Amino acid sequence: ISLISFIYKISLSFMTMSIVLMVASVSTLLVFLCKLLFVRNVYDRREQKKKVYFRMALVALLYSGIFILFVVLKVNGIDISNKNKYDGLVGILLIGFMLLMFILSVLGLRGALEKTDILVIGLKEMTFISALADLVIILEFVTRVILKYYNVRYLELVMSYVPLVIGGLMLVTTFIMFVRFFRYKVEKV
Repeated sequence: ISLISFIYKISLSFMTMSIVLMVASVSTLLVFLCKLLFVRNVYDRREQKKKVYFRMALVALLYSGIFILFVVLKVNGIDISNKNKYDGLVGILLIGFMLLMFILSVLGLRGALEKTDILVIGLKEMTFISALADLVIILEFVTRVILKYYNVRYLELVMSYVPLVIGGLMLVTTFIMFVRFFRYKVEKV
């Protein structure tokens, strides 16, 4: 599903020439790579799983940093994205798909935290970070629709800072991953 989602987002980003979608597709690609790490190491010893989880945390940190840099550039008026409308069926499909992925990742994260396998937890945390990036695109679309029909004062200003808050949530999730890594006991409890 991650690979299909990545192909969908990257294809759509090139069709619409949207850098925002390109950044979101990178997060989906990183989730796919983390899933490959998971499958490759699912039957390994706890010590090896801990090392793989650390790699997942580094990937999450790298993506969170790229995302926040992108958002800071945008907030400071250096808009490196294309102002696409995402009108019609393409927009509805894009947003519907991303909303579905966001809901599934939140439900999956909640279930994963009840597990004890660190790779399952790491995979779900990485999926959650990717879903947060998708949430920014959903909010951008909703803001454009609202502003198209209503003149809501300060909405565009407020919505330019919401991605910064979401980027902060990504960093908090990454911080939790590093804390979990250092607390994880290699010997079976």
